[in-house]
Amino acid sequence: MINEIKEFIDRNRVDIYYILILVALLLVISIPKLLIQYKVGIINWDTYLYLENGRLYAKMGWGDVPSISPVLPLILAKIFLISGHTFQEAIFTVDVFFYILGTVALYLLFRYKFDYSISLLASMIYATFTLVYSWVAIGGNDIIGVTGTILTVYLILISNKYSNKFYLLAIPIAAYAFLSRYTAGVMIFAILFFIIINRPKLKELKYITAGSILGVISISWFLYEFNKALDTPFPFLGQFTGTVQNTPVLDSGYLPDNTYFIRHLPQYLSSHINADTFNSWVNPSFNDASILSYVLIILMIVGFIAVVYMICRKVYENRADFLQTKNMIILAVLAILAAVCILTIGTSYIITILLFMVVLGGLYYLLEDYGIEKLDYEFLMISLLVVYLVFQSILTTKNDRYFITVLPFIAYFIACGLSWIYKLIDKHISALSIKDYKVNISRIITCVFVLLVVTNSLAYCYDTPTDNHYADIEEACNWLKEYDANLSNQTMIVSDNWPAVTWYLNIYGQRGVLNVKNKSHYWLFSRDILSQNETHHAATYYIDTHNEIKADYPGLTKIYKTGDVVIYENDYILNNENATVECDDYINYINTLLESVKSNYGDVNGKI
Repeated sequence: MINEIKEFIDRNRVDIYYILILVALLLVISIPKLLIQYKVGIINWDTYLYLENGRLYAKMGWGDVPSISPVLPLILAKIFLISGHTFQEAIFTVDVFFYILGTVALYLLFRYKFDYSISLLASMIYATFTLVYSWVAIGGNDIIGVTGTILTVYLILISNKYSNKFYLLAIPIAAYAFLSRYTAGVMIFAILFFIIINRPKLKELKYITAGSILGVISISWFLYEFNKALDTPFPFLGQFTGTVQNTPVLDSGYLPDNTYFIRHLPQYLSSHINADTFNSWVNPSFNDASILSYVLIILMIVGFIAVVYMICRKVYENRADFLQTKNMIILAVLAILAAVCILTIGTSYIITILLFMVVLGGLYYLLEDYGIEKLDYEFLMISLLVVYLVFQSILTTKNDRYFITVLPFIAYFIACGLSWIYKLIDKHISALSIKDYKVNISRIITCVFVLLVVTNSLAYCYDTPTDNHYADIEEACNWLKEYDANLSNQTMIVSDNWPAVTWYLNIYGQRGVLNVKNKSHYWLFSRDILSQNETHHAATYYIDTHNEIKADYPGLTKIYKTGDVVIYENDYILNNENATVECDDYINYINTLLESVKSNYGDVNGKI
């Protein structure tokens, strides 16, 4: 065993050195980001959901819907159990760990084609994309999801090329990547395409089957928990059906513009914050693109051209064989399918992707005999780029961070561009002599480029906003705990940011969102949250965190304000010592009150 480890180290010594350099560089840019996040605290709504579900899995308190990306909460639960208490810094640290792991995995994926230097640089370029870096240590599931995708693709690649046994690891990781972020499951199209074009033999199919069984077994606990809590082991199928049909949703991210992500690509690659808000910090589409972003786009275009040129050159060298009637007929059919594929954009991404895969598979069939180096790898990376780009673009719900899944494969084509340019430079410009060593100009460019992207990221890191809205929610919840020593899960608390309230109070907060611009809704809202009957428990507190208008609601009184957060208390509880809403006196009181002021609020016969 020890000898095998030594042999492995000897065989991969240079790669290990480069990985250590990569990790060191990642620590340089991620530790400051992590420390800033420790200081700033939570700045993302979804972070509360993962934290409270982690607390729920650890049996340390209340959580939310257990189907929301359960892998991250499970990791947090283990950390909470080991430490003996819950703390929000855990999710920030986990985020950084997966950020580093994903970048190292991307380096290994690139090493299948590129040398050490380009693989290192391309990985650092990916790691320092503004969109990626802005979400490091935030506590979302986007980093862990894309890391699972990269790991899966790399392990599938080496399973096919080196040892089929890696399928036993690759497919369970794919399952966890899917549960980390359901959109990661879209990679299945590219992975199946890669396996099919390589025509797996029986032995490989056996390992794929065994890996699939292990994958199902490895996530069976989650499926059991889903079934127990939600009466279905597959709650994500509803979301999947919605994405297949591209069903419009009532969501703040509703944006049917198919060109949204492409238009904002420069800001995603490299941009500068132009507003002192956390919204600009984590949504680069609001920012100003830097010159570096256009350099990266040019490199990406050059890389794509280089790949196409390599393929076309081989076809030209074998043109006598390629220009057969059979091949021309196939090309004509593929051209028609490609046109249909383009026309389907904007309908269902499934149809678009399947047609694209058929076209790409047909091209592979035509080209595979012409000695094009690593053609299946090239097509795998192309398919991953197109699959994720089409999927994210066609969906009507969009958020900047959704595009993170596309960025590893954009980094790949930047690497292709760098590789082609480096070959030209090293061919036409002599290496420099430094003492007794010959140093290629391309190596010097790599060092300068790495220094540039690291500096650019640190500058972005230190341009941190100071006004954190979520800190006001935490302060308000802490005040409420001091104000009411009898708070418990018997206390009904309603809020328009119920995940944050649930996390800070460890009491299950109820959802309460209304339209403050419609006066009739003030009365309807009070009726909905203050009514007491057999099916509804009246609220004791309402915590308003988002509404610009802090309205006066019948039956509620403002008792605390900090920043843009206001706490309201039920008037009956406020004005009657030791009162409870679970009595006939309260029911008579609230019904009489609401009826007496009803005429002041216009048409209140509708619903909120």
